[in-house]
Amino acid sequence: MSKNNKLALAAVLSAFAFVGSVSAASISFGGVDASDSSGLTSQFIDPSDAQGTNGFFIETFDGPFGDVSFNDPSDDPDFGFDNECSINSIVGASPVGLTADSDNFGVRAGSISGVAAAPAEDETCFGYVSNGGVGSASIEFDYSNLLAANNDTGITYLGFYWGSVDTFNNFEFFSGGVLVDSISGPELLAALDGTSGDQLDPGSNAYVNINFSFAEAFDTLVLTTTGVATEFDNIVIGLSLRPVSAPATIALLACSMLLLSLRSRFRK
Repeated sequence: MSKNNKLALAAVLSAFAFVGSVSAASISFGGVDASDSSGLTSQFIDPSDAQGTNGFFIETFDGPFGDVSFNDPSDDPDFGFDNECSINSIVGASPVGLTADSDNFGVRAGSISGVAAAPAEDETCFGYVSNGGVGSASIEFDYSNLLAANNDTGITYLGFYWGSVDTFNNFEFFSGGVLVDSISGPELLAALDGTSGDQLDPGSNAYVNINFSFAEAFDTLVLTTTGVATEFDNIVIGLSLRPVSAPATIALLACSMLLLSLRSRFRK
């Protein structure tokens, strides 16, 4: 076999190995300084890029163009939505579905004792879920509409700024109603040697990055708390194109092998 044929075969085999591999979701910690004084954001997108870039989209909870329909149903001035805050991702051509008990979900700027604490160095609007001291509360972000508008894609990256992490906080990822993965407050605190509820410690205020294989790509994010409260900001999702399926890859490999064989015959 000639040198060129060997190189061509090696390239085909390498592509086959890459497409055929499936890795488990990997979790890492670390973000970059956000340009809008919201603390930390993903390395892939800045909060100033509201329209998204290179397949990455961000939820900052800042106004004035988002939805404010969850505005304070309880008539509690300390809970609910500050006027300058909103939900950006549920408006536009491909809105994100949002399901939450409006008595337990709010968006605000600044900390209020007994209600919510802004993530460290976050001077902008952030989201939070609180059980009001009783039972559990949750919020669900459904990305099905976004995925439907971007055919043959899946969410293979999620990043979020998790503030003053508590032991009673939990993030879960579902695909078609099936749990794909999760990360809990105790897991993050153990990994970063943080202290539950600390509003300044980097070990308790961290940017979380989760990379999924396409097989594990999720369509719904659920945040749950059994206390006061779960605070978060700069939620980033990254879309990837559907990889070539294994049968198609095998067909590609077989076709390449045939071409190499024919090429060798014609050279004899």
